[in-house]
Amino acid sequence: MNTVLFAPETFNLAETTRAIEVARRLRDRHECVFTGYSERYAGLIEEAGFDYHALAPPLTEEQADQAIRFDQGRGLDHPFTPEMFRARVESERALNTLLRPAATVIGSTLSQFVSARADNVPLIYIKPFAYSWPHLRQSPALPVLPGRGRLARTVNATTARLLRETARHTTLKPRGWVRVARENGVRLPRRTVDALDGDLNLVASIRLRPYLLPPNYRWVGPIYAHLDHELPPQVPRVVSKARKRQRPVVYFAMGSSANRDIVLSVLRELSRLPVTVLAPVARYLRPDDHPGLGEHVHVFDLLPAHLLDDLIDASVIHGGEGTVQTAAASGKPFVGIGLQFEQRWNVDECVRFGNAVGLSPRQAHGEPLRRAFEAVLHDPALRTRAQDLRALVAGIDGAQAAADHIHALTRT
Repeated sequence: MNTVLFAPETFNLAETTRAIEVARRLRDRHECVFTGYSERYAGLIEEAGFDYHALAPPLTEEQADQAIRFDQGRGLDHPFTPEMFRARVESERALNTLLRPAATVIGSTLSQFVSARADNVPLIYIKPFAYSWPHLRQSPALPVLPGRGRLARTVNATTARLLRETARHTTLKPRGWVRVARENGVRLPRRTVDALDGDLNLVASIRLRPYLLPPNYRWVGPIYAHLDHELPPQVPRVVSKARKRQRPVVYFAMGSSANRDIVLSVLRELSRLPVTVLAPVARYLRPDDHPGLGEHVHVFDLLPAHLLDDLIDASVIHGGEGTVQTAAASGKPFVGIGLQFEQRWNVDECVRFGNAVGLSPRQAHGEPLRRAFEAVLHDPALRTRAQDLRALVAGIDGAQAAADHIHALTRT
């Protein structure tokens, strides 16, 4: 049985859970082994029954938060120095020697673009469609400004053209990445967009428009977490109590890329509304935050969101692939607060489809948030379109499709 190595950035919840879901569909055909640097979500891998190799240098919690801030444009510094790249590649190549994988499956782990190619291991990238090269080539507009007014349309269309032409010619890459690649005999593709492609790229997004893909891309469809957790006993009790009081039940999730300020701000706004909130956001809060949220806001660690479909009335989410796909599968509309460009695009696609209301982080308070929330709870058009999207994605098993493509590649 061949070994397939899964190497997501394990500080990223969506990447980690996507990899787990694909590995589950592949484990009867291949030995699936995981590796990573952050302990933040590595425990989910071991809970799912997979071997996990924690590599050096470990990524600290502070470094993981720094990487997220950099990704969102909220910080200029990142932890991925030339020294870190060099150490990562050394660790990864040693693991390749030990395991001799038939393929390496990544999320956004830049060092694996070097390690896998240096060791002639096929590299498979499970990725969002947003801001990939085929997306930039075909998108008429990008959601930089919210709304559909003339200014927003002009700015968003102009941004798409500028970014498309920039991506067409840009060769800029992290210096450490290029240097370490050269040291390991790997010549990265000249254009940045090409350097960020795997040998095979599996698009794990909801397809709402007829985009075309290049030959090294496959559209597999939604892949989102199905955690091996039972619902806490508190959840059915809370929902039952809310139903008796005719209080809508709201799911509030911000993935792994939010911050305390935005989480606390939205929770405080929700606590003022006549709703009951289920919020798996405990990692963002301090103990002294909880008393100020009131009796109808219930905070948890991770929840198996796929088990909440029939218990909730709407969601408030950050727009990451996993949360959007979970909301789509629930058949309930959502308020999306995109924190970075990919998330804004995910939300905007659903706004266009008609099952969501989008807000910028600056709008996620006071009257704008209350109006958005009233809409997802009571607008019949939004609720109908949410059911339509649920029907559209029903039966699409992106994880199975991804596993089949990986299996086919390793057999050739």
